[in-house]
This record gives sequence, structure tokens and C-alpha cells, in this order.
Amino acid sequence: MAKKNFLTILYTALLSFLCVFIFSKINQRDLILQLDNRNLTAEAYQINLRQNEKLSKFTKELDDSSAIDNVQVHFQSKKDKNITYFYGKGNFPVPPMVSGEFFSKNDFDSIVNVAVVGQNLKKKLYKPKDQAYLHYGNHYIPVLGIMGENRAHSKLDNQIFIAGGRDIMENLNSNDFIIKIDGRKSFSTSLLKKTFNAASVKRVVHQNTLAQSGSWIFNHFAHLMGLIAIVIGTLGGAFLWSIATRKDFQAELFASNDKRRVVFQEWRSFTIYNGVGMIVGTLIGTVVFTLSTYAQLIPFIVILYIVAILLFYFVIKHDVKKLKINL
Repeated sequence: MAKKNFLTILYTALLSFLCVFIFSKINQRDLILQLDNRNLTAEAYQINLRQNEKLSKFTKELDDSSAIDNVQVHFQSKKDKNITYFYGKGNFPVPPMVSGEFFSKNDFDSIVNVAVVGQNLKKKLYKPKDQAYLHYGNHYIPVLGIMGENRAHSKLDNQIFIAGGRDIMENLNSNDFIIKIDGRKSFSTSLLKKTFNAASVKRVVHQNTLAQSGSWIFNHFAHLMGLIAIVIGTLGGAFLWSIATRKDFQAELFASNDKRRVVFQEWRSFTIYNGVGMIVGTLIGTVVFTLSTYAQLIPFIVILYIVAILLFYFVIKHDVKKLKINL
């Protein structure tokens, strides 16, 4: 009995540990996809204006809007895909930083341009003393920080973000840029159209649900197969326990003469040791692997545990009922 309980804990802990590993890879893959898209999330929109206007007009309309807050705006150069004029309002998303710091609100009000560059451009910066500078056009722009992810490389490593001062934005035309806005929550297209007098608004990342290029399934197919294998393995544990304890049913039934009692005792034991294994495996996994969020992992583990113990109840009830014992 003790050996069976220990093996159950070990088996379940291993599956839970692998589950954490897969979710850490999903987080990492999602991060790389986001960084490849200049740190724009799945909630980002591309805004096409009705007519050419100064970028300062767009940022003023944004500042005047009480309905749109906590956003980043990317004015991506049509001539150079690695150049983006950045503007933020409120608590906007910030890319991972290798060193230094990202833009603050004061940088958008300054009369001087400042920049944040990808880690691949670090060696190209001019650094006479303590301050690094980016040679851009005919000017040297102070660099506040280096952005990028140490664990993996992405297209963000070659990007140059510039926080343009008010005078600079006054001299830049919207026709020369692709305008993208991204917030910590989703905005309606009608709100964005009305606020910026836009001709059209569309998602930057298409919300595909099928297994096509760009969809979640396409980007995480191997991870999905791993999670399916874990589900099968976890649910299979219910059948393994039942098979391993069938010989014990006879003795328990003769001793108690109560099938309901035997079913409950076996279900209680499975529930306890299965739960202990999941907790141990999950805790070890979270220590070994880095997760940016637990919002997907925890519900998955909890639901899997509930389904497993419910399945076991019906399996054990069916097996006990089939026993041909004259009680």
C-alpha cells in the first residue's frame, strides 16, 4: 500500500513538473512573438488616418481622450522598419530591458529626442563618458537604455525607439509612418475611429482560432501536443490505480461488507495522494522554471485534478460493482 501511494505521488509530481515546463515554454514563445512585433501585444490596432497630419495632432487627440489610457503608440517609419517614434500615455507596456531604463512621461514633453535601442545595437553606440549616444541622421541622440531578452533573441534586438519631443513631432507627417496603438486592455474600433478621425482600424495580430499560420495552435502546436499527453497520462493514472488495487478490493469487501465504503476509501486515498503529487510537482517546477504569469498554469492544473478525481470515482465504482462477491 505504501509503495503504491509513493509511486502515485511520484507519477503525478512528474506530470505536474512537465506541465510547468511546457507552460514556461509557452510563456517564452509568447514573449518572443510579442518582441518580434516590437513588443506590441495581441490587443494592438493599426490606425489609418483619413488625411495626412502632424504626429503632434495625433498625440494631442490621445492626451485629450479620457476613454483611452495606459497605451503605447508606435509611429513606425515606412522607410526604415527598425525606426519607431514612441509615445506613451499612462501605465503603458514596457519591453524587457537589458540595462538602463525605458521612456517616462517627461521624455514625451521634452524638446530633446531620447532613444532606447535593441541589444544588437549596443556596440554601435558612441559613448564618450557615462552617457551613450546613437548617431541618427545628422544628430547624436542620448540613449536611455538597452532593450531585449537575455534568454532569447528577437527582432526587437535591432529596433530603435525614439521619444520625440514636442517640436520634433510637430515636424513629422503621418503619411510617413504606420501608426499602431496598444493598451493593457482592448478598445473598440468605433472608439478609436471617432477619437482619431480614422479611415480604418484593424487588429495588428489577427485573432485566428484555427490551425493556420499566425494562430495560437500553429505557434504552439508542439506545446499543445505535450499538454494533451499530460492530460492523457493524468487521467490514465486513475485506471492504473484501479488496476493496481483490484486484488485489495476482495479483502476490503470481505472485511467491511460495504461496497460504498470501499469506493469512498479508495477515492479518498487517490484524491489525497494525487493532490499531493500535483502540488509537489508544481512547486518544484515553479522553482526550476521561470513563468511570466500563472494565469494559464493554475487553472489548467486545478481543472485537470478535478477531472482526474471525478473520473477515478466512476472507474472505481464500476470496478467494485463488477466484483462477483456474494455479500
